[in-house]
Amino acid sequence: MTNLIKSGQWKIGEQIPSENFLKRHYKVSRLTIRKALDLLTNENLIIKKKGSRAKVISRKSAPKTYIYTTLDEPMFKKKTKSIVVYFAKKRSIVSKRFLNENVFEIKRHFFDNKEPAYIQNGQVLEKIVPDLSEKDFNFQKYSNASLSEILVSKYNLKIYSQKITSNAMLLDKEEAGFFKVPINSAATKWVNFYYDINDHLLFVNTEISLKNIYIELYNRNLL
Repeated sequence: MTNLIKSGQWKIGEQIPSENFLKRHYKVSRLTIRKALDLLTNENLIIKKKGSRAKVISRKSAPKTYIYTTLDEPMFKKKTKSIVVYFAKKRSIVSKRFLNENVFEIKRHFFDNKEPAYIQNGQVLEKIVPDLSEKDFNFQKYSNASLSEILVSKYNLKIYSQKITSNAMLLDKEEAGFFKVPINSAATKWVNFYYDINDHLLFVNTEISLKNIYIELYNRNLL
């Protein structure tokens, strides 16, 4: 399919054959076809819209950049359970962009089975989710979810950009107590800043872990 696009046999602006046709033509499952179309979409060769066939938009690959972290491991997320240890309205101390705003501050402890996994500190602008409550983070449906997953799914927040930082740190007394390690032990701090379409900061999510949280940037290449 990549060759058909790059050679011009599938022309820019034209719809490609249906999934059923491609499944029969290549003698593979529908799931395989969908994965292939996802790869073509990620290469910016085609665009998919719900309810219609995919359309060719370019003959030149432009691979997207993917971000992967250790905390994204599906098995790790599946095994974790969270407990809310702090929930209150207060002035922000995490970001200068938040200093003049009232925020909800949420702290959760995550456990891998019964073992301490990581600490999550969230700060959310009160004006964008005025009915946010501690109960939202205690429901079983959301117990393993990240702060962004809860806010996007429950409150329909529209996130248009994200800034990510990851750096080494030393644990303070409270943090060391949670992880059951000596004070000033080395750890990793992972911070996400989420912005709306006008580049206004919506919320900040900080995670602290003894696990090596890393950011891996890579490009997928079909060839």
